[in-house]
Amino acid sequence: MRSVCVGRFIVDVPKKAEVSFRPAVVAGWKISTVQETDEDFKYRIQQKEAFLATSKNERNGVSLELVREVKNTEVAGRIFLFDRRWIGLMRGGREVISESVSIDAMVRSNGISFDFTSKLRDPERLGFLEKIVQQLRGVTEEEIPSEAGFCFDHGLILDPLTVESHESVSIFGGTEEKPDVAISLATSAGLNIQRTLLQRHENSLVQSDHPSNFHDFHVGPRTINGVAGEEVLQRIQEENGTRAHGFMWESLASKHDVYLPSLVLELDTGLGRPGEPVNSSLSDAEVLALWGQISSSLRRRPVQ
Repeated sequence: MRSVCVGRFIVDVPKKAEVSFRPAVVAGWKISTVQETDEDFKYRIQQKEAFLATSKNERNGVSLELVREVKNTEVAGRIFLFDRRWIGLMRGGREVISESVSIDAMVRSNGISFDFTSKLRDPERLGFLEKIVQQLRGVTEEEIPSEAGFCFDHGLILDPLTVESHESVSIFGGTEEKPDVAISLATSAGLNIQRTLLQRHENSLVQSDHPSNFHDFHVGPRTINGVAGEEVLQRIQEENGTRAHGFMWESLASKHDVYLPSLVLELDTGLGRPGEPVNSSLSDAEVLALWGQISSSLRRRPVQ
């Protein structure tokens, strides 16, 4: 097994697993990680500035309004404010014009590039983006940072970050040896969860209509390393006669605490082409053992 940092947590996955991250989101900015050389980064940033400088906004003005340099001992790059839009809203019986812009950043840290993108933002949010890119650190492969903050693909945004930033990121993993097996972990802070996993499970129409297709290994509460949650572990008989597994654990989140986010851990087997499930390559005992290793490893990342 090897450890992967996801948000403010660590999870262990099989050493041979290929793990990929989806873009993280912090305060409405999507953060994409780009593996490239210094020269490629310089070229991309020049191309973006040149393109925006010759583009027009919806009132036929120059789209690019501001370019701000970002530079400290850890981070270098630029922030762009562009594409202003005007939207008429009715308030108190009269029309009020609301203005929004796109605010993007292209920055580089520790040999890794990061693109922050967001549309339809209040222009005053520029200062917040400046702040969080200054808190960015590039993280090397398989490094587990010791500083407090939010982990994503090869990156860490140092605290302070509040729960109002709604930080979120997810990973997916699998191996060439077992292509039908998939692992995923998603974390999202500040969510207001309406129904818990067990409540959704109890109201599942598919299971009530086809009860014989589901065999429960465990359905109930489970606390993992101090984080309360709920667990549903099932073997599933698919409509085409194949046998699969669907395992899920979900935390009981607090929308007021970044250290109690919505956590969703899943392990599925029997995955084939869309709409074509296959037989699980793992027996019941094997998938239960693998789930035990992965789920029991989920813990908050220790920080200084």
